[in-house]
Amino acid sequence: MPSIKKETVGEATVWTLRNTKGNELKVTDLGARVVSMRFRDKNFTNQFVIKDDVAAAILVDDGNDFAKIRWQGEEIIEGVKLTAQVGSKSATVTYSISNDNEISITYEAAGIDDISAQMIFTLPDADVRACQKGAAWEKFGDEKIYPVTQPAEVEMELGMFGYDPGCPIDYLDAGLKNAANVFSEPASIEIIVYATQNEIHAQAVDGGFLFKTSGSNVADGKLKAQTVYMLKNRK
Repeated sequence: MPSIKKETVGEATVWTLRNTKGNELKVTDLGARVVSMRFRDKNFTNQFVIKDDVAAAILVDDGNDFAKIRWQGEEIIEGVKLTAQVGSKSATVTYSISNDNEISITYEAAGIDDISAQMIFTLPDADVRACQKGAAWEKFGDEKIYPVTQPAEVEMELGMFGYDPGCPIDYLDAGLKNAANVFSEPASIEIIVYATQNEIHAQAVDGGFLFKTSGSNVADGKLKAQTVYMLKNRK
């Protein structure tokens, strides 16, 4: 499990999740958002691959109600669990970071039709490098939008994702699908994105590279979904 530090920043509470390699993920109870991600590159130089000006947004249903409120946060063995209730709608978001630099974000919701999320990584000159065999992509002109038209199922096996019994990540039974392998030549960092959702796209934007997932699986009367971002140092 990661080490966790809790602090108050302005009106918000911020948790810092740190793995044994010194990489840190910061999340806040204000909108259940990611504040930043610090990652050490192959030269052991700290890089902020997620910054607060382009942080992640968790969008539940239309996203308006849940994005503006403070969620209830608690530390659990996997990381930080955030919950919120707006009228008859409820949602839970759990953030984890493993010792193999996997950011896992798990979502559950009730009383709403859809769960979607987006993450922007501030990687210089990043582009889609590959995708899982069996997946299909379309590229729209110069906009560099890559929607997954046929997500490829990823067969979960022991040892996959650098399985670490000391820092478990609970992958959903529905099965992860590969979304993209994005590589930044200047930073020598690759991000491999997996999700349980069928609606996945990657897009080059000002300040970085955006990943968005939406859609979810219904189980026990709740919508459930998961996204995993695996960060690697590459030459």
